[in-house]
Amino acid sequence: MFKHEEILVFDFETTGLSATNDQILEIGAAKYKKVNGDFQLVDELSLILNTDNPISEKITEITGITPQMQEKHGVSQNEGFNRLDSLINKDTLLIAYNIQFDLGFLLNFYYNNYDKNFKLENDILDIMAIYKDRHKFPHRLESGVSKYQINFPNTHRALDDVKATYALLLAMKEEKNNIEKYVNVIGFNKKYGVSGPKLDKVRYVAQYGGFGEIDKL
Repeated sequence: MFKHEEILVFDFETTGLSATNDQILEIGAAKYKKVNGDFQLVDELSLILNTDNPISEKITEITGITPQMQEKHGVSQNEGFNRLDSLINKDTLLIAYNIQFDLGFLLNFYYNNYDKNFKLENDILDIMAIYKDRHKFPHRLESGVSKYQINFPNTHRALDDVKATYALLLAMKEEKNNIEKYVNVIGFNKKYGVSGPKLDKVRYVAQYGGFGEIDKL
């Protein structure tokens, strides 16, 4: 599926939408390495993190994470960063659904606070860009889960969403094996432009949904 020897599928649940004003509430990640030509799961990460401010009722409603769960299971933001960072090597392909959102928190919040000298040179893959290229609105992860009858539910818990994202990737690969074409491409809504960090190696393409703008490049 990829030239890469290892991939990391990751997802953040956050206290809000701003990577400068909000914090990461939960990290989910699954690392796969190529063995005899196939990717095999070698590590998983599922962490609830302590945050400076209490979790809002709205965030609890969305994620199911309560202040009591955070009090019992929460680890420090520093520990969360270090454990996620340990899974990322310079050649790891980073994969997420709507990766531009997660990159904002990964770069502006985590690396900016804990490793200011870090420069992201990894290849990236946005699963939403593939789904959006093939299907019309809506384009949420749960849309793909329903469309392809994925067995992993999209629960807005980080590791569950990671598993759903990877299963969706495999389903779309079986449908049409052009996945490599989407590496280092991020689609965006032309009406709103690109929000968050821009990476030098990434091509940003306006997508309308179901028209294969990236596939035609």
